Amino acid sequence: MPYGYNLLYAAGADAPYWHFIGAGQSPDPENPAGTIPKGGQLYLQRPPEHLGTHHSAYLNGVGRIIVRLGDFQPVVSVPNS
Repeated sequence: MPYGYNLLYAAGADAPYWHFIGAGQSPDPENPAGTIPKGGQLYLQRPPEHLGTHHSAYLNGVGRIIVRLGDFQPVVSVPNS
């Protein structure tokens, strides 16, 4: 995975994604590249609290993509007991 993508998030429902073209590119809602199934995991670059509606992410097997943040929740790690 590329450097900096280290925040694990999971899809709350089937969620579309778009291929990452470059900074400033906004996804075309009518032309998603694919779908991440419910529970599918990806990595974000930085916490989404300071960002807009879409964000760059890394999806294993696909690479850098753009996702709609509202479709994902952080994966909380559970400490071993």
